[in-house]
Amino acid sequence: MEIGIKEKVEQWARSGGDFSAGLSLFLTFNRNSFYVRNIEAKGVEKGLTTLVCEFANKIKLSSKEIFALIEASQLANNIVITLDDSPLQKAREKEIVQQKKTIKLREEFPFLGRKDCPEEFAILVNKMLTAYDDYRSDREKLYDLDKNKLDECYQGARSALDAYILNREIWEELNYYKIHGIILGNLPEFKGHGIKEKYNAMSTVSLGKITGNNIPRKMSYYKKQLNDKATKNKDEIRTKMADAEDELSVIKKILIERGEI
Repeated sequence: MEIGIKEKVEQWARSGGDFSAGLSLFLTFNRNSFYVRNIEAKGVEKGLTTLVCEFANKIKLSSKEIFALIEASQLANNIVITLDDSPLQKAREKEIVQQKKTIKLREEFPFLGRKDCPEEFAILVNKMLTAYDDYRSDREKLYDLDKNKLDECYQGARSALDAYILNREIWEELNYYKIHGIILGNLPEFKGHGIKEKYNAMSTVSLGKITGNNIPRKMSYYKKQLNDKATKNKDEIRTKMADAEDELSVIKKILIERGEI
């Protein structure tokens, strides 16, 4: 008889909570490989915290209990843990606050846990949480600034304001998707989303013509303009070249998915 996910998580924790093994276990019930790569990119310390929070939400066991199982296993296996450099120690200090944020977001935006959730939101949620922490930290630093140093005051205020604006812009994207079920698309992360939808609807033959003829012709034309000393709007042309390269990259990925490359 196959054991349930709760038993698997407990076995994983009792075996020491290996980060790579945890990622593999997470993939058994959450197929969002993009999100898993995002967790992996955080490294052991932050990534382990995210994994434990996800497991806790899934099996209704507290993060504190899961960390306790991991720590007990490591101690039983004579793994030396110091308060200063232990990833577990640092992770446990942050996991309560992080878990509260994660739970709040999942309650506010239930679609984040669905398989059809746009992959861009995985990046944006992490950016939103980071922006919130940056805003609070930078706001506190404002009180320590020398009021006579106007440039430092401006930079400090600008940093706090930028973090606040980014946090609210991402919140707007999430809220719009929750209400309308479609992407608002004001943030750069969604730049390639519309392009992909456009080219996904096209036939493989049409895509082949674009990559083999249309885009190369445009790129050649743009290069000639850049090399022409009489051209004045070179920044605009460089932007067009970058857009064309993005389109080419998206089309190639679609062709790879279709088995054509």
